[in-house]
Formats: sequence, C-alpha cells, structure tokens
Amino acid sequence: MNCHSIGKLVAPNIDKLLCYFDKGHMNPSAPSPAIIEAMAPLFAALSSLAPLKENEEVKSIWLRIPRGEINDFDSYDELVDQEIVSNYEEYENYWLTEYPEKIKWYKLVIVGSSNKKGEICFRAVCVNHQMIISASLEHGLGNENWKDEAVIKLCKMLTMAARNSMELLKDGVYNKIVNNSLPYQFRCGVVKRSAVWSADPSMKECIFEGMTKAYFERFKELLRFGENDEKKIVPLKTMTGNDFLKACSIGYKACGYTGTELSLTEQYILHADGRDEGLTGKGDRMHRENGGIDLNSSVAWDQWYHHRTYMGGHPWEVCRGGNSTHVDLYVCDSRLESDWDLKLGKITVAEAEERRKNGGYYFCVAGNAWTRAVEAVKFYVSIHDAGFPVLFRDADNILSRFLGDDLIGIVPHETIPTYCESMFPNHYGKILDFMHVYDDDIWIRDIEWLPEKEAELE
Repeated sequence: MNCHSIGKLVAPNIDKLLCYFDKGHMNPSAPSPAIIEAMAPLFAALSSLAPLKENEEVKSIWLRIPRGEINDFDSYDELVDQEIVSNYEEYENYWLTEYPEKIKWYKLVIVGSSNKKGEICFRAVCVNHQMIISASLEHGLGNENWKDEAVIKLCKMLTMAARNSMELLKDGVYNKIVNNSLPYQFRCGVVKRSAVWSADPSMKECIFEGMTKAYFERFKELLRFGENDEKKIVPLKTMTGNDFLKACSIGYKACGYTGTELSLTEQYILHADGRDEGLTGKGDRMHRENGGIDLNSSVAWDQWYHHRTYMGGHPWEVCRGGNSTHVDLYVCDSRLESDWDLKLGKITVAEAEERRKNGGYYFCVAGNAWTRAVEAVKFYVSIHDAGFPVLFRDADNILSRFLGDDLIGIVPHETIPTYCESMFPNHYGKILDFMHVYDDDIWIRDIEWLPEKEAELE
C-alpha cells in the first residue's frame, strides 16, 4: 500500500481500509511516530467541534462519503481472483448492489485525554463503532509496523471528510442535512404497534401465541377492577419455601409446562434458573448450601430471605431464559419497602410503623419480553385466582401491547434491540419492545423519527 497516494475519497476505498480492522489488525496502544503524525490533522480538523455534553473528552460528527464512479476504485482484478465476479458487467452490478445510494454515512468519534500537566496522554479514533486507533501516549512510542499503513491512509481520508462536515457545520447547514437525510439504519424512532400489525398481521399472531381468550379476558378484568393496585394487596404475615414453590407450580400448570406431576421442588429445579441461593439445596452447584432450608418453616424462610448471600434476583427467575427473556416471580416484603421509603424521606415514622404493622410478603410477576408476556399473564392470573397476593409489574403497559396501543422503539442497526429505554425521551411513556427496520417493512412510513442530537461549535 502506497500511503503517499491515498486515492479518492469514496465509500468503497474507506470500506476497503476498514476491512483491515475487521481482521484484528489494530495498532498497538503504544503508537508509532507515524501514527501520531497521521492523527494530528484529524484532531486539528475537529478542534472547533464542541465535545459531547455527556463526556467532554469525546467528539462526534457524521461523515458523508460519496459512492464515487466505477473507475474511482481498483478492485476488479481482486474480485475476479476471488471468483465473486467473472466479467465487467457483473462487476458493475456488484458495486451498485453494494453501494445503492450515492452517499454513504459514517459516524466518526474521536477521544482525547490530557494528564494533570495538560499534556495529551491518550487519543482514539472510531468509525461506525469500529475502533481504528487506541493510543496511550504515556508509555512512550512504539515501532513502525506494516499495519500502520492502513491506519495512516485511513486517517488522511477521514481528515478530508471531517473538514467537509465541519465546513457544513460552520455554514449552519450540517444539522439540517443530518436530520433530513441520515439513513434509517442509524436512527431512533417510534411506531404504533397497531400500524405494524396492519402491515404485518403475523406480528400480532406472535404476540398472542399461546394466549387463550379466557386468560386474556380475566387479565383485562383484574386490571379493570383495580386488582393490580398495591394498596389493595393483603400481604401474607408469614411465608414458607413451599408457599413460594406452590405459587411457581400453579404458574407452571397454567402455562402447560411439563413435569407438573413432580414434587414442588423438582418442578422448580426443572424450570427455574437454578441459582436459588441455597433455597432448595438442589440448585446449581454453587448454591447447594447446607442441603437447603426447611421448606415448611416460616422461621427458616425469614432467615433465608433476609440474610442469604445475594447474587442478584436469580431465585425469582422461575422460567429460564436470557437476560430479558425469562419470567420472574419475585417475593417482596412490604415491611422492607416501608423502611426504604422512610430512609428516603418519602413517608413519616408513623406511616412506616403503620405499614410495617399491616405489611408482609406478596408476589410480583415480571415478564416484559414479548416472547414471555403470555406466560407472565398466565402466572399472574392463576396465582391471583389461587388466593395469593400478587402484582404484575408494568401490567398496564403489557395490556397496551396486547391491544396494539403502545409504541415500539426503532433503534439503529448497530444497537442490540434490548435495554434501550434510555434512548427515548420520557414523553413517549414506557416502551417495552425495540426492533430494527428494513427497506421491505411496509410500516416504515408510519415511523416517527427522533431528531438527531445537534452538533455545535465551541
């Protein structure tokens, strides 16, 4: 690679250089003098760009790189050698497929840190969430490496593109261009679930899979009559391990799980997460403590509940799944909650004493992921109708989901569509589900796109 001739600033040339970093060819944390020199113009080009409000060491700007013409890049022979194309016509079709738009967008992020003396001690460059440079300058410089050539060439191209974006920003048109033209693959938005269902009825079928009319109507009835109101809960003054396991078994039977002829403990071990923190003595190996507690003793339950070694909420993951695809059946103690509210100043001493006197244990079902919401509803309804005090977390939002009245969050393609609540303003309410959108999704026209964060000059 000849770094003195960097070629045209076109998307295929940028992507060809980025491929080096897909293969792990990252420069070492001790950069060579050549890399330091190559970074300098890029950081200088963005010197007047204001840093992110949430992190003053980070600057970010969108780059708009033209696709170019077919003769602007030289890859024909390489593609023939790789047997991807066999003639020039196929070559032209290949590039038009790879680059259907005349402009391709890249998110450039740079990081710069200084030590207490005000000396630059760290610099980093990232393109579309791909780390290009991660350079610590406090431990001296490294030796030049053949891999540096790709870094240097890429830095020169990024510098040219960054200058173009900065010129648009100084002219006052950059933010308007971004908001009007940034491709959906990079954007956040919201869409009414009913709009998605109208365009794709199979999405509604997925939501309701496994739900019976009887359970759904009973769920709506319980919410309509205020049965999910914490103020109406009459807690259990005492609880045992078997009370908890019995509630689990009721839920398992409602969901049609296998193994409901087994003992309560065996059903729980079969279906739950396994990390029960010593409750049964039969969970995963790390939690087989003293053979478990006396499951018929309320004293043993109190001791375990209040004094066990916490390792998260795993005992309550009664239906195994991933981080966001399991069903929880929490056991809550309203007396503890009153103590916390007193410490936070939310209630008075007298109110805390009254709540402790009338408080006790109750259940709380949680299962927001649409793949497990039906099971969560069945757990809630069946446990409630068996006479246990139980609440359903986010019940109103989950009902809205079943009615198609809620919003689905659309997130950028590089974002995993889970735990994305913080990406959306509060005025949209509680968003339970997140997804990506593609060209062939008819409901793309119904999306309300969120405005992009505006870049500013210092």
